[in-house]
Amino acid sequence: MENLNADHSLEALNPRVRTRFPMIDRDAQGHPRVYLNTGAGSLTVDAAAQASGEAQGRLNPMPGLVVAGEAETAALHAGVRDLVADFLGARSGREISFHQSASAALFELAFSLRETLRPDANIIVTDLDHMANVSPWETIFGEGRRLEIRRARLTADGTLDLDHLLGLADARTAILAVTAASNGTGSLVPLKDVAAAVRDRAPECLVVVDAVHQAPHGSLDVQSNGLDALAFSGYKVFGPMMGVLWGREELLGRLRPYRVETNKDMLPGKFEMGMLDNASIAALGAGLDYLLWLSGLAAGPGRSFPDRRARFRFVMAAIADYERTLTRRVLQGFRDGPLPRFKLFGIADPSRAAERVPTFSFDVAGLTPTETKRRLWERSSIQIADGNHYSAAVYRHLGRPEGICRASFGHYDNAATVDRFLEALAGLQKD
Repeated sequence: MENLNADHSLEALNPRVRTRFPMIDRDAQGHPRVYLNTGAGSLTVDAAAQASGEAQGRLNPMPGLVVAGEAETAALHAGVRDLVADFLGARSGREISFHQSASAALFELAFSLRETLRPDANIIVTDLDHMANVSPWETIFGEGRRLEIRRARLTADGTLDLDHLLGLADARTAILAVTAASNGTGSLVPLKDVAAAVRDRAPECLVVVDAVHQAPHGSLDVQSNGLDALAFSGYKVFGPMMGVLWGREELLGRLRPYRVETNKDMLPGKFEMGMLDNASIAALGAGLDYLLWLSGLAAGPGRSFPDRRARFRFVMAAIADYERTLTRRVLQGFRDGPLPRFKLFGIADPSRAAERVPTFSFDVAGLTPTETKRRLWERSSIQIADGNHYSAAVYRHLGRPEGICRASFGHYDNAATVDRFLEALAGLQKD
């Protein structure tokens, strides 16, 4: 029987969590590594890889009602749609569609809105966003429809300038495209407050959120935040390379996405092009099921939840709380460590850890981003990312056209992970 007084914090559970990720401490060749690239793609949980293989080998290509295989395929699609809806706090699985990527999902959404905006409308995008939530609006509406695209800027500490954003909104603002967390600086956006404030100025404005970078780090409640559409990626929530789109049923029902004539004009399938990838859908379901498994561990014995949505809210809040301890430890190390050549982009104050996710963009004076990445890998087996990370902020606000380094953590990391990273950075300062 489990000890009722046992510590069920994610810090105490970290050893068990790490056993669920086969590649947590080694690379594809079996060599030791520390994976600090969750911002580019989380590690894959064991059950997701297993579910993908089983679905690929067993399920019928098309869903249906007659043959057992096709009925099982239909049940998989419906079941994972409902699971995603609970993860997002959406009303129904009918509001969920599956896509090749979140970038493809956001482009499909923008294309489907092409005939709904008035000729004098404007659209607000932000420099905090991944370009997947900027380029579709610029391409389809700016270049294609000649609508005004307004760009909200950043503050000096890499957060969204909310005063500037609200100053851009007026009665003709039709769409606000905004991120939940920055792919470049890790900064969070207070979605509920931003959506409400923009609608005070533009009551009909649609709020479209890129939640790819926030999805593994905290709760995404689309209804309570007052959102209209949201996209995230399966490979950021411990699963497959695919995208997911949510939208309010009333909105999606009146849109006209690209579809072949024989694809019925019905939700949710009208937003999906071609055959669905059953292996990826099964892996997505397994990735989200992992979070439910973790909710049970973190809740401990004797605690019950009214429904699956409550379990998701609980576990994502627990992940956010735990990751804040990692964020504070990283920021304290940056502040107090022997790092004279180090520069962090974004919120640096450990007391503001709640305003960001554990994603850290930085550079080391005298080294290019690629050189820094190579030295961390070759000397310390630490894997980070270099480049622009598809974030407009890199180009327009950080003054680093050649890109920057980015180290990004997840809930499977721990204090030892942080300390190895800080020690390795300190070692670079001696060169």
